[in-house]
Amino acid sequence: MRTAAVGQKCPSCARSPRSARALGKPQHYVRAVGGGLVAAVIGGVVYAQVLTAVRFGSLILAALLGFAIGRVVRWGSRGQSQQPFLVIAATLGVLGVLVAFMLVFRTPLAFNGLLFLAYPVAGFTAARGLQS
Repeated sequence: MRTAAVGQKCPSCARSPRSARALGKPQHYVRAVGGGLVAAVIGGVVYAQVLTAVRFGSLILAALLGFAIGRVVRWGSRGQSQQPFLVIAATLGVLGVLVAFMLVFRTPLAFNGLLFLAYPVAGFTAARGLQS
């Protein structure tokens, strides 16, 4: 039994909820942003090369890029998946697509409406990659 402000509780009931736990140490943020930034730039370059060569499957490639960035952010944050790390992962997923579009089209805006969906797809799958 554990002593709590309301009396005695069992160990599982006395455990702090996830929302009350710390949001990571500074080195977790540095590693998550640093590793995710490297993954976004390298992944964006690879995405641009594949997009130039193949010209189809851009949303699938954006999803794979986002998921990979999410996994790198998870590694850098030592498995933390709270709100700040979700924002970091999603932002870096969008950055990876931005790098690819700047290399392929010389502008961050896609000429095709379907290609513009690569931004939210990469951001969403980066957040999901962080959580899985």
